[in-house]
Amino acid sequence: MTFHRQVFHEGERRVQARAGVPGSYVDQVAPYVRGKMPDQHVAFFESLPVLFLGVPDKQGWPWAIVAFDAPGELCEVSPNEMVIRKTPPLAKILDLEIEPGAKLGLLGLDMSSRRRNRLNGTVLSHDEHGVRLSVDQSFGNCPQYIQQREVDWQSGTARAPTSHAVSITSSFSKRLLSQADTFFIATRAAELDVALHNGVDVSHRGGKPGFLHLNPDGSLSFPDFAGNRFFNTLGNIEQDSRISLLIPDFASGEALVLKGRARVDWNPQRAALIEGAERIVDVVPEQVWHVEDALPSHGRLIELSPSLAQTGEWPRSATLPQIFRRLRVTRKIKESASITSFHLTPIAPEAETVEAYRAGQSLTLRLSSTPSQPLTSGSIPVMRSYSLSQAWHGDLTGYRISVRRDPQGVASRLLHDELLVGDVIEASPPTGDFTLQAASAPIVLLSSGVGITPMIAMLEERIRQVTAGDTEPHEVFFVHVARDGEEQAFADELEAWAHKHSWLHLHIAHSRSPASATSSSRHHSRGRLALSSLMHWLPDMAHSHVYLCGSEGFMRAQYATLMALGLPREQLHHEFFGQGSLDSEAPFGDGASSLHTLPERAEVTFIPRAQRGRPLPREVATIAEWLPEKGTLLELAEQAGLAPLSSCRSGRCGSCALRLVSGEVQYPVAPHAAIAQGQVLMCRAYPATEQPVVIGLSG
Repeated sequence: MTFHRQVFHEGERRVQARAGVPGSYVDQVAPYVRGKMPDQHVAFFESLPVLFLGVPDKQGWPWAIVAFDAPGELCEVSPNEMVIRKTPPLAKILDLEIEPGAKLGLLGLDMSSRRRNRLNGTVLSHDEHGVRLSVDQSFGNCPQYIQQREVDWQSGTARAPTSHAVSITSSFSKRLLSQADTFFIATRAAELDVALHNGVDVSHRGGKPGFLHLNPDGSLSFPDFAGNRFFNTLGNIEQDSRISLLIPDFASGEALVLKGRARVDWNPQRAALIEGAERIVDVVPEQVWHVEDALPSHGRLIELSPSLAQTGEWPRSATLPQIFRRLRVTRKIKESASITSFHLTPIAPEAETVEAYRAGQSLTLRLSSTPSQPLTSGSIPVMRSYSLSQAWHGDLTGYRISVRRDPQGVASRLLHDELLVGDVIEASPPTGDFTLQAASAPIVLLSSGVGITPMIAMLEERIRQVTAGDTEPHEVFFVHVARDGEEQAFADELEAWAHKHSWLHLHIAHSRSPASATSSSRHHSRGRLALSSLMHWLPDMAHSHVYLCGSEGFMRAQYATLMALGLPREQLHHEFFGQGSLDSEAPFGDGASSLHTLPERAEVTFIPRAQRGRPLPREVATIAEWLPEKGTLLELAEQAGLAPLSSCRSGRCGSCALRLVSGEVQYPVAPHAAIAQGQVLMCRAYPATEQPVVIGLSG
């Protein structure tokens, strides 16, 4: 057993491995995590007027708080023990009982000199003399990202702090977040036991003002810049998502204190948004407080950290890759023998309605293999895109997706068999361009199987538009094929709408329904659908718009018929569940760019990690010859025996984004997901020339 296994717990080791930290490096630095304080740390802590602490509450939630007093009066220190004489004021507000046996994390930070040291310990006693704790781990930290400040830690000690609950979107919260260049985060290991490496941690984070970013859904995100590679904070989040943040205003003495849950996003596409970021950490707040007199009120900024020259700011582009938000399952409704609807409600406290979307768009879900447990940063999520089966309206408080259970499908089986009402999943905001077009013409909605899901939303949207007087009631022809009555979804809704609206016409075909079926009154034909036999019923194809969705075989057959019946190609709109295109003569389908000519061949190299500034280690690389018949770069990687992360495989979710180390790629079909600079979206990318392409696999 190597030395670092006694120093770092399992979560820290997992994150170190995923971040590509060599075991030799961990072995080299592990001895610097000591079991007692060296003399210079003893002298450092004794001289401090302030300590930042991570303290667990009665339920084990870690809290970031601060204690301050005159230099030499705050604490008494020896190599093996520390006594904190001054009770942290926030401990009273948060009802924190620091009892014997409790694990504490301490951060000593001298903002004027940018020195900092860390200490993890176990409380031995708490009495009128203060909190006495033993040293479990002691180690130093570099001065990176520490803003130089002059703070009079004695000026506010006579005033007791007061607090009140606020929203993360309150004016105070927004103001403080927009100017914050420093905050403190408390995390904890999964077990707070006698093992010295299992404890509570409090860490300092610094960046350019506003680096702690408020997202539209009420979550927070911050970049994880390069550090000492111990990954104490991220390793704790790997094991336990509970965190708290202390976000101070050093000038006024106010602070924002919040508890929430965190997750590390390893998607390189998001990390590439901010210069210097290696990962993004997302936080979903659960409770937020505005604390007055949390700190002494006389502090001034002298200089931002020189390290910030290597970092950037959050971009203001509207095309940013979407951030995943947490949704709670509020209902599961069985629509047919194989299709179940899932009603999903945002759980952010201030989210009373969902943002507007267009019928036909879809949600990309990010699922844990154990839905009742939150995703950890080290787990590889299951990601799939599902059409929304409900039209948006102003009073809507959640989303509805309707999913067919595929016996071989990992995600659909998780949803159907494991996901329970009350469980939480993650999803990106709706996206997609398979939506109703503004046209004064009859509409044909043509679907099979689970392809009914976007169609039912489109139909509901058109009903709402007509009812509100926003559009003329042009005729709508709803044609759907199900295997039989048991597989028919939304039958009651369709019949009720058709009965109410004279401009709506239904034709339901059951491809396998026997003549004696009791549900015969709920379908209009049996067997394979033949559109040509419905020409007396359907509108003139030359002056109609057709929306097509279903299985690949169904769509190709109907496409050929529609073209033969004279439907102009520009009036056909489709959502293709498989890969490829309906246009056999145009292999790249709609939206082909000017880069439609593929090279005859290209060499593609996949490397485990991008080797910046160093020759590529060919002995650890996978080199594959790309030919047009081998498909996209994602397909090429899979044919070469690699397994890069992917989900929708249609350019929507962005989960297959990897680092483009060198070479050029093209996208004959423009993807929906935004592509960050220096990234390649594998499921839609092809080599642009015969020059070699090098792709860095996420590590």
